[in-house]
Amino acid sequence: MGFKFKLAPTIATAIVLPILMSLGFWQLDRAEQKQGRLDLYNIRAKQDAINLNRSENLEVKKSDDLLYAMLKVVGRYDDKHSFLIDNKVYKGQVGYHIVTPFVIKDSDSIVLVNRGWIKGKRYRADLPEFETPWEEISIKGSGYVPTKNFFVKDNVKIDTQKFPAVIQTVNFEAIQGIINKKTYPFVLRLDPDDKTGFVRDWQIVSSPPEKSHSYAAQWFTMALVVVLIYLSACFNFRRNKKQ
Repeated sequence: MGFKFKLAPTIATAIVLPILMSLGFWQLDRAEQKQGRLDLYNIRAKQDAINLNRSENLEVKKSDDLLYAMLKVVGRYDDKHSFLIDNKVYKGQVGYHIVTPFVIKDSDSIVLVNRGWIKGKRYRADLPEFETPWEEISIKGSGYVPTKNFFVKDNVKIDTQKFPAVIQTVNFEAIQGIINKKTYPFVLRLDPDDKTGFVRDWQIVSSPPEKSHSYAAQWFTMALVVVLIYLSACFNFRRNKKQ
């Protein structure tokens, strides 16, 4: 048995192996991030709700400090301005998430409230109808900070000729410019029991950490197979016959 250097297998392995390994470690990193989010949610779900009517709770805390925190607030919906987040799928059906500004009582500030999912109509030009209460109410939910969508440009203009306006992602600065009220950089995901919302099956992570671990194992297994193929191509494993 002896090693014989071969250019083609060496180049192929040098290219493919680092890619497979990096994909495996990327999945492990994703699993760690998902588990971190789940742990944070479980911790903050047990804490007392933060009263957003107290200005100190808004001015001092950063948006990340409110992620998954239980929130409560008294005020009223801005029933003139609602936004439909496009391309939201629920049980195989395409629809929208309804986001409505909520004017905090005794202030000129708003918090955006995601009221849940609503089914779209057959033709995209026809937007779904829904009702928004205008009276003063108390609502509760959990804090959420939308992740950046790399496929959507931040400077995409929102068509404000007609409301509700369709958007691809929540752009706090753009919405603040439209509403002309201070807009806090987080979303309140409405509590599933609140009667002013729609379908609310809030997902903390898109898939469990175990699935990312499974993907990582697959990438590392493929990397091992590549190494074995390379060794098989470069080593002569045949035994010398006796003369």
